[in-house]
Amino acid sequence: MRVDLHMHTEYSADAQYPQSIDDKIHACEQAGLDIIGITDHLDFLRSGGTRDNRDPEACAREVWEKRRPAGNGGIEVLAGMEIGQLHATPDADDFVRTHPFDMVIGSLHAMPNDLDIYFHDFPNMDCDKFLHEYFDQLLLLEEHGGFDVLAHIDYPLRVMKHGDYIPSFDNYMDRVQQVLRSCIDHGYALELNAAGIAGWQKKVGPPQDILYEYKRMGGERISIGSDSHTLDTVARGVDDCVKNALDAGFTHVTVFRERKPVQIALK
Repeated sequence: MRVDLHMHTEYSADAQYPQSIDDKIHACEQAGLDIIGITDHLDFLRSGGTRDNRDPEACAREVWEKRRPAGNGGIEVLAGMEIGQLHATPDADDFVRTHPFDMVIGSLHAMPNDLDIYFHDFPNMDCDKFLHEYFDQLLLLEEHGGFDVLAHIDYPLRVMKHGDYIPSFDNYMDRVQQVLRSCIDHGYALELNAAGIAGWQKKVGPPQDILYEYKRMGGERISIGSDSHTLDTVARGVDDCVKNALDAGFTHVTVFRERKPVQIALK
């Protein structure tokens, strides 16, 4: 089974436009995928309101209408959403509770100042302090709950590189272990995310030593996603994700159907 459980359509403000859900499904069929999750953005802010989705209500409604079950000989389409900062406001919980989904991806895109990590001025910041604050927020997100998949825990590493500074979690493995322990204890699936292929890292995340550690600590659930924002990037890096997962000792990927986990063999 080839799966891609994290992707965006024109509903996501940072994705290619136009790019309908039907367009995305067709591109996934052409790419030879068996199971996909349509997971457009919806970020909640501490200052109130939402961002990164052009029409959350229409998005949630259409993605549920376009879902396709397994077993019909065609591609399985799961209805999802990537919710940023679920712990930021009760409005986030209200949205998830009042809309049907197969899967909810929990993300941390913005810090408590509501500024996306992509837009922080890292050359003029204390990066060590920032990373500790980032892990603090990840742990708060995990403790809050309300989601199924913990997305791209290495998100800051994509954008922190500057000058001679090469961002890494190597000196923060105690904090990483805290995040992994919480992930395991809460039953979330840890995401292998391929977006790093397009950046300076040129590889999928999280770093492989983190995946080894997750397995060593008893982690069993993983998710795989291209994080595709364009039609031509569906399935990008998913085979690399599978290779990394197998190398770390995982044999199955976790797929959520109506918020219930199902283990699917990687090969």
